[in-house]
This record gives sequence, structure tokens and C-alpha cells, in this order.
Amino acid sequence: MKKVLAGIIAFMFILFPVRIYAASWNEITELLDDSLQLVKQEEYDKATQLLTYFSKQFLTIDQKKKIAPEHIRVISLAYDKALQSLERQGINKQIKIDDVLALRLVMDAEVSKYQPLWVEREENVMSTFGKIENAMQKEEHDHFQEALNVFLHEFDIIYPSLMVDLSEEELQRVNSHLSYLDEFRYMMIQNKNGQTQVKIIKDDLTKIFRTAKKDEVDSSLIWFMTVTGGIIIFTLTYVGWRKYKGEKEKQKSTLHSKNR
Repeated sequence: MKKVLAGIIAFMFILFPVRIYAASWNEITELLDDSLQLVKQEEYDKATQLLTYFSKQFLTIDQKKKIAPEHIRVISLAYDKALQSLERQGINKQIKIDDVLALRLVMDAEVSKYQPLWVEREENVMSTFGKIENAMQKEEHDHFQEALNVFLHEFDIIYPSLMVDLSEEELQRVNSHLSYLDEFRYMMIQNKNGQTQVKIIKDDLTKIFRTAKKDEVDSSLIWFMTVTGGIIIFTLTYVGWRKYKGEKEKQKSTLHSKNR
């Protein structure tokens, strides 16, 4: 029975990975995790050294994995921004953290088959967008501008990841919304169509997060069904084999008794 349990456990580990990385990907994402922790500890020089090492390792992985050119460009831009943020003096600590986090998230978007980390930023993004809505309804111009700035900053953190994960059509729609917010930010409160447009943007943002979570649930369900089906087949096969073996042993014992 112990062998059966061991076999089932091994089968589950093979068929039910939570997040799939190649070994090299795992190493390179760990570099970014370590760099992010160093930034939080204000060890900026050490964090910069790790980022520099990351860039060298990324080039070797790119040659092996053949990453899409447009994705390489997105990751490179996120890297440059994070590195410049760490090297510049007088930048707020949180800005440095967020810039390195943006690089970490876009690498995860490139690597992960399921459960992208950027989805976990939904609360940050949508809560700040809610403040935009409230300021518009109350016609509080200063609060609206402040809330919009915070929202755009939060959105910048996940934007590189969206460039990797979203379809071209979805990304164009996102860019259109961002352009609208930037161009008409000083007229939206006075404009009657402003609140309508804000609602459209909110619905699209909600859809983006919901779709990513749906893909995550669907993939997890497929894995769960595969694992469950595999365990059932394994168990039934084992039980059938034990039954067959028992009957054969019984037949041999009966035949041996008759021969005696």
C-alpha cells in the first residue's frame, strides 16, 4: 500500500506543477527577486550589481529560448528603467522598488504559463481608479489630478507585463485609454462625456484582470482533471492487477492441492 501512495504522490508532482519554469528561468527570476529585496533594504549598489548580472544571463537565455523580438524590447526597456532608477540619486525609495518590480513582473509574464504575477496588482490598480471616479463625481479637480497620477504610476508597474500578455487588439485599446486620460485630464470633470469614458475604461480594466484570472482557473481545472483522471486510472489499474494476481495465486494453490 505504501508503494501505491508513493506512486500516486509522484504522479501528482509530475502532472500538477503550480508554476512552470525551466531551470535557467528559475535562476534568472531569483536574481530579480534578490535584487528587489536589496532595494527594499536600500542596498542599491548590490541591487544594481545583481541587475547587471541579470542582463548578462538574460542574453544567454534569449539565445537558447528564442524570445520574441518585441518581448525582448519590452523587457530591455523595463530593465533600463529599473537600472537608471537605482543609479540616480534623490529618487524616492518606493519609485526604485516599483521600477524593479515592473521588471520582475514582465519577466514573470514572459516565463509563466499560468498565474501571472501582475494579476495580483489588481487591487492596487482598481482601488486608485476608484478614487478617480469619486473625485469626478464630487467635481474635486485637485483630488482628481492626484488620483490620476497615482493610478498612472500603478498602471506603469504592470504595463510592460500587459505588453507581453495581451493581444494586439487589447493593447491598442489600453493605449487608447491611456492617451485619453493624459490628453483630456484637465477637461474631464467639466466634460459630460468624461464620466461615461471613465466607466468604459473601468470596464475594460476589469475585463483584463478577469480574463487573466479565467485563463488561470481554466488551466488549473485542466490540470486538476488530468491529475484526478490519472490517479483514478492508476488506482483502478493497480486494483485490477492485484485482483488478477490474487486469482492466479488462488488457481495455482488450488491446482497444487489437487496434485497432492
